[in-house]
Amino acid sequence: MIIAEYKDQIIAQSENSIEIENSIYFPRSDVFMSFLTPTRTVTRCPWKGMATYFDVRVLSNVCKDSAWSYQNPKSKGRLIRCYVAFWKDIVVLKESDD
Repeated sequence: MIIAEYKDQIIAQSENSIEIENSIYFPRSDVFMSFLTPTRTVTRCPWKGMATYFDVRVLSNVCKDSAWSYQNPKSKGRLIRCYVAFWKDIVVLKESDD
């Protein structure tokens, strides 16, 4: 199980994540989207296409543009279509089976 946390709050939890270029992508169905707010930020990857960004908000704490997603990736990025990845102060780790 891979989890993503911000300020001790789990914001994503999945057994179906995908790792690409050192980033863990979570299926959108495994992300608690209520913690994410879309922003106007957009970036372009030469092989994945256009990424849209989200702020992650837990109570009064906001981590700006700390999540991104490829809604309509290029064909090489199709495996992560509508998946969400995190960075900045979002902690992504493997949860132990204990």
